[in-house]
Amino acid sequence: MAAAPKKDAGNADANAGSKKKKLFLIIGLAVALIAISVGGTVVALKMLSPAPAGGAAEEEHAKEATLAPAIYFEMTPNFTINFNVNGRQRYLQAAITLLYRDPELQSLLTLHMPAIRNGLVMLLSSKNFDELQTEEGKETLRAEALEIIRSQLQKEREALIASGSGDKVSSANVEQVLFTNFVMQ
Repeated sequence: MAAAPKKDAGNADANAGSKKKKLFLIIGLAVALIAISVGGTVVALKMLSPAPAGGAAEEEHAKEATLAPAIYFEMTPNFTINFNVNGRQRYLQAAITLLYRDPELQSLLTLHMPAIRNGLVMLLSSKNFDELQTEEGKETLRAEALEIIRSQLQKEREALIASGSGDKVSSANVEQVLFTNFVMQ
């Protein structure tokens, strides 16, 4: 009687091993099918994606633009603005650095820095002190400062072109306005 249970135990072990093999086989096939599906989708998307509109010349220009090193222009002295908040004097001190990539832009920035600083002082002093304490307020300020700088540079470029002395005016622009110091009290 003792021998019979051993044969059943052997069959049970063999059945369990066979079931594990089938399970691993099914899981392996499922993983392989998923991999083939993802690979096929990637290949199909690459084949069906439209070609760049500008052609090789535009691609080369884009590569050159992305490969140019960043140049940082620190606007000194720092900006200091006072606010009257509920009868109390409050202050903002901001250090601003500009990021651009064309070295020719530095001479234009230096030449027109008084007009650019004036625009930024007017922008900073028009802001609400409480609004500038939020991340959204600072981000909005950064975007508006960038727009002021770009519009001032564009206005000066147009004036140079209109006067006839701007035949080689760089069309490069400031990419970012960075607050390297922003203290409110």
